[in-house]
Amino acid sequence: MPVRGSNFLKFSFSASGALPLALVNLASFVSQIIQIGVIDTLLPLALTNAGLGERHGGMMLSLYWLADLMGGFFVAAILRKTHPVIPLLISGVSFFTLIVVVMVAPQSLWVLPATLFAGLGLILRWVVCDGLIVQLAPANKVGRVVGFHETLMGLGIVLGPILIGWFGDDARMMSGLALAAAIIALLCGFAFPRLEMASTKKGAGATLRRWIDHWDLVLIAFVAGFIEICFLSVLPLQAQRDTGLADAGLWLAAIFVFGGTVCQPVIGYLSDKAGPVKLAWLCFALLLAGAVPLALSGYGVFAGMVQFAIGMAVAGLYTAAVLIAASGRGNEGYQVGVLVLVSQSYTLGAIVGPSAGTALLVIMGSWALPVLVLSSGSLSVLLLWIRHMTERAKM
Repeated sequence: MPVRGSNFLKFSFSASGALPLALVNLASFVSQIIQIGVIDTLLPLALTNAGLGERHGGMMLSLYWLADLMGGFFVAAILRKTHPVIPLLISGVSFFTLIVVVMVAPQSLWVLPATLFAGLGLILRWVVCDGLIVQLAPANKVGRVVGFHETLMGLGIVLGPILIGWFGDDARMMSGLALAAAIIALLCGFAFPRLEMASTKKGAGATLRRWIDHWDLVLIAFVAGFIEICFLSVLPLQAQRDTGLADAGLWLAAIFVFGGTVCQPVIGYLSDKAGPVKLAWLCFALLLAGAVPLALSGYGVFAGMVQFAIGMAVAGLYTAAVLIAASGRGNEGYQVGVLVLVSQSYTLGAIVGPSAGTALLVIMGSWALPVLVLSSGSLSVLLLWIRHMTERAKM
């Protein structure tokens, strides 16, 4: 984990792994609905509709993910000293606060601190739940367990735009949904065991070495975060520009995430059989294949099919990065520090995605997303191919 005094996490459970896994999945699911599904779409849309402009909304969402990234440098210290219920409490309070502020006073000065606080809450929940999922999974079924978890995470994101479409104009309803999610996650947290921390290599040098040694994971997770959050934030704004209504974009955003959601069990199975590295290559191929159809799809049935396929590829990229981190390399074995590196890399992409997407939307209109998909996918494949050829030359 990229913090001074970096630590690996060890989790011990006195009870069977089935109940803890179920509770972790439930806490992740309800939190994911609000923290990514709702916030990533509602924040830029609400600020834009309040008259603050598309770029302002994209920038604020980038700050949300920036706070998530910076919080990752302190999350080990927090988890080392507290029971998991404390991070889940902070997480719930933070996203509930942001929803209330955005729904009631989107033009107020409170939006910025509430956004930064919610970003911190996201990384706390993310590391606790993802770490527990990987550690509790049986060794021969890690891919399928992670795939099931990512299915729930994707379903949570799908529900976000749908809930906004239904209740986006009702401040009480949206705030009530956020409060219910926070309470459910907190109740699950009381049943979690305390996390035991074991020290490992310390100092900034070890942190930098980890980023360098695993730069391919950084790249894969970065692209996943960049494209996913870019699509969630830009699709409603693009539809609003093209048709005068954001609803078409909200439903396309839901289909985009749904593609990754329903295919996650298959993605996990493919990883268990063929390996996560081959899974990553397959996902990049699917992503590039969808770039041109994306530019020509419009907002009909064909557009939904394209969004479904691209969503499957993007979700598979993040899952592949998590599974590579979980499998370890060489003799190092599983390191939660590397898993956190994956989440931070995804976050870096999420920081850049909304700002890049909304800025390019203003310049290029409906060509913005196809250009971003094609450029980021092509560059990634080139860099990963160079790494692959370099490693083969050393053998």
